[in-house]
Amino acid sequence: MSLKGKMENVLLQEEPLTRSGFLMKKVGEKMGLEKEIIEDIINPQHILILRLPVKFWGKVYVTWGCVVLHNNARGPYKGGVRIAPDVNIWETMELARLMSLKTAVTEIEFGGGKTGIRLNMEEVYKFFKKEKDRNFEKTLHLDICEELSYQINRYLMDHTYIPAPDMGSGPEEMAFIYNQTHDPATVTGKPEGIAGWLPGRKESTGYGCSYATKIFMEEILGAKLKNARVGIQGFGNVGSNLALYLYQMGAKVIGITDLYGGIYDENGIDIPSLFEYVKKNYTVKEFKKESITNEQLFSLDLDVLIPAATGHVINETNASKIKAKIIVEAANSPITKEGMEILNERKMPVIPDIIANSGGVIASMEEYSRSLSAIKISKEDVFGIIRKKIEDSLRMTCEISKEERISYPEAAIQIAMVRIYDAMKKRYHI
Repeated sequence: MSLKGKMENVLLQEEPLTRSGFLMKKVGEKMGLEKEIIEDIINPQHILILRLPVKFWGKVYVTWGCVVLHNNARGPYKGGVRIAPDVNIWETMELARLMSLKTAVTEIEFGGGKTGIRLNMEEVYKFFKKEKDRNFEKTLHLDICEELSYQINRYLMDHTYIPAPDMGSGPEEMAFIYNQTHDPATVTGKPEGIAGWLPGRKESTGYGCSYATKIFMEEILGAKLKNARVGIQGFGNVGSNLALYLYQMGAKVIGITDLYGGIYDENGIDIPSLFEYVKKNYTVKEFKKESITNEQLFSLDLDVLIPAATGHVINETNASKIKAKIIVEAANSPITKEGMEILNERKMPVIPDIIANSGGVIASMEEYSRSLSAIKISKEDVFGIIRKKIEDSLRMTCEISKEERISYPEAAIQIAMVRIYDAMKKRYHI
């Protein structure tokens, strides 16, 4: 029986159709693989369900999470710790699968994994009868990650699974995990100054995405990034650093939105000043008098639209309204299968997420290897490695796209699928 059949029998529900799953099946059939083999590549190898209790003021609050270990044929399971109110097992499976594809297309010796922890702060505040407090929220996240590290300790200690920051977690949470393992190679994305930290790791995803945008525009399309009109959804770690690097490259970022609001400036937003504003106010809202919604951002006349927040924001309801010349997927899976089909019909180029936002995991590979060797590397060298990996994978993707007349996302997945299948075959996983 295939893994898919076993998984459905346990979960009593079929996984919702995702863009990556659909394209992997399509590519697998084109490769001539048997149905069971395709399913083994698409589906995860392990799923851990975790009960995560944390104690405050004499009361115990319990939340739940899962760790999805998707594929380790090419290296240890690698993927971030996501803490959010809408986390579910299907999303976590999809994100783990994307990481396997991402590490394969960029030729990094990692596999794919993901941790998803469902945490609704409104429920937490009601449970503890407490007013909103950012310091409390941070402490709660740290304690949850500490509990996570206890429960998956054996996977961490033998480097089976190597976590990293993601939505809702950052360097501080990774430090808490490191506190439990005392091994700098068990986790990446660690804070500056502690054993095994990597210069440039925090900015690496945003930097890599900005470089992918530059290469694609200037060398693939023959356009100019300087003065290009850019809109960015999301101003977290990825979106903010991405905006800064694009600003430094001469692009004109005219619209930015986040969870609380958005801003617009036809002449270009002063990104360094916005950085300072967000440090104090935790949002881009009201930095400029002219506000903008996500819906308005997506329909702006742009050269580049960059969804850099969460998944599935471009779909069948708004894909036809997008006026940008290209879309860069800084977020994971920001375009649904249905949305991508509309964009393909419109012949709108999309730089796929598994290349565009791969700077973080490329840097993580360096952090992991440097933690093992204790040999330091400079930020400039890290960024040089990111540029090389992204440029090589993007050029190969564009060549296959042109030769086979397929979309860039499909071409990227095709490269990754071939590499994953080859590794699984050589290791007798299939």
